[in-house]
Amino acid sequence: MVNSYVHLDIGNTVTRAKAWSASAQGARLLASATIPTPPALESVDLTESAFLAYTEVKAKVEESGQRFDPEEILVTVSAAGEPRVACAGVVKGISGESAKRAALVAGATVTDLLAVDDGRLEYQRILDLRRQDISMVVMAGGVDEEILGQGRHQLFNVAKVVAAGLPDRRGAGTKVPVVYAASLEGREEVLKIFGDSVDVVWTDNVRSRLEEENLEPARDAVLNLFSTGIRHDPRFTGLGRFGAAKVLPTGHSTGLSVRRMAEVLKQNVLVISLDGDTIQVFSQIRGVFTRTVTPVTRVQAKDVTRWLPSARLGERLDDVLANWKAAPGTLPASWDDLALYLAIQKQALLEAVREHSVTAIELRGIHRQRQIGETFQVNVKGGDTLVRMERIGTVCITGFLAGLLSPAALLSLVPDAFELHGVTKVYVDREGVLESLAAVQEEPDLLPESLLTPAGVILSPGRNEERIGTRWAFIKKDSTLEPLLVKPGEICHIPILAPHPVVFELHPSGKGDVGDGEGRRFSAQAVGFGSAYVDARVFGRKTDDRYRENRNTYRVFGVFPDDVLSGWERGMK
Repeated sequence: MVNSYVHLDIGNTVTRAKAWSASAQGARLLASATIPTPPALESVDLTESAFLAYTEVKAKVEESGQRFDPEEILVTVSAAGEPRVACAGVVKGISGESAKRAALVAGATVTDLLAVDDGRLEYQRILDLRRQDISMVVMAGGVDEEILGQGRHQLFNVAKVVAAGLPDRRGAGTKVPVVYAASLEGREEVLKIFGDSVDVVWTDNVRSRLEEENLEPARDAVLNLFSTGIRHDPRFTGLGRFGAAKVLPTGHSTGLSVRRMAEVLKQNVLVISLDGDTIQVFSQIRGVFTRTVTPVTRVQAKDVTRWLPSARLGERLDDVLANWKAAPGTLPASWDDLALYLAIQKQALLEAVREHSVTAIELRGIHRQRQIGETFQVNVKGGDTLVRMERIGTVCITGFLAGLLSPAALLSLVPDAFELHGVTKVYVDREGVLESLAAVQEEPDLLPESLLTPAGVILSPGRNEERIGTRWAFIKKDSTLEPLLVKPGEICHIPILAPHPVVFELHPSGKGDVGDGEGRRFSAQAVGFGSAYVDARVFGRKTDDRYRENRNTYRVFGVFPDDVLSGWERGMK
């Protein structure tokens, strides 16, 4: 077992170093340091900030009288270093989706998805691919047992597009490599198409059968290419001073911990990483891991106004939103700025969760005998989202902003962005625990829950409960079941004695599903939480005064002082 290690995260905005000790009882953060990351220019050594952060954190540990000689160093990279991948498949919703998921679970950012049915002409796909600033292509398509007999031309057409459109590798005179995770029997012909000018990494088919998906071999190939590319990138030559450090994309490192978290808690888990310029969403639901990345540039001012606590704030929204997109690491300097900032974050988070719901789905497609020319006439089943909030018991917020915004502010983002349903325990990862645990993933029970801040438990009837009574939500302490305050259309705060475990129980009316099937009561235990909230608002609701409702919600969560909320109510500064 690793007894001590250092995690260095080289991010777009800052580089963080954390010194950890680990034992059978869990992991403990010894010290941390944060250094600004320089701009990711070709001539800049991005590891210089990592060395300064490492030196500072080591000095902090030794100041306390301990000798710190870490057994392992983990380096995670997102500053111009996360793999940027273009994916290619035959049918966009089947092999294309699988190629995309393989790249995402490896921690990559997917820049494009090429497929024969993507609505573009062949020359347009070639031109679009040539314009991509990518580090590799992941290619999928065809099932192993029938590609040479039926529909083979479609896979080979995809290969021709990839061969013609491959851009040059950054800083080299060669083309970016291709991870071939497609039909086994198509390899020989595809190799002829690629010729000697393309470096190909052959790996197992991600969809050798339509009914099954095997992402791990393609994921590992992406990670290996990433690690090799980073060590040859002139901006990361300084990694040599850390010896044989383990190097991973930040997104993949966090994903490993999310999967471990779900296994240890034995629950479906949803994790949000607020990274400033992007929002990453991770989920482990019914044993299926999914990761998506949503850029903040998608947020539009017209969608943000619904989350403002005062009409007056809308006068500055366009300027604040434009500045935030240009410099997403900038933090608010006033209460007005914070209100605008949270409104923008809420809309960005809402869009990120919706995109994740579209990606985290059951497999599409079934095996069907096809004739030549019927490549797209596939009987499609599946495709239903796995993200059903009544089945998700734990939500955690991590990332750059999780350590800067207050737990109350972060918690206030959750009910509207997630459209919660049932009993949801919300944690905040203020110390970046989840991205640091990849160095000790071999320890099956090593999840330091004490380092995750319990923000609150939220109880919500969800979409299936149009009408709820006052005796809908209950709390059990010392075997006594007591009804909780429920105000239809509002959020109510319920204080809890944090050290003691409590059980929440929901009694749905009619056929409402609150976590255990239609019409069935559901209970969940929570330990260490100081507050619960009963959210009895109706999703998609219309209100005569959205600003008043937003102020009331912030008041319940304790995000803003009463005098600030009263000032907005009066329309004053």
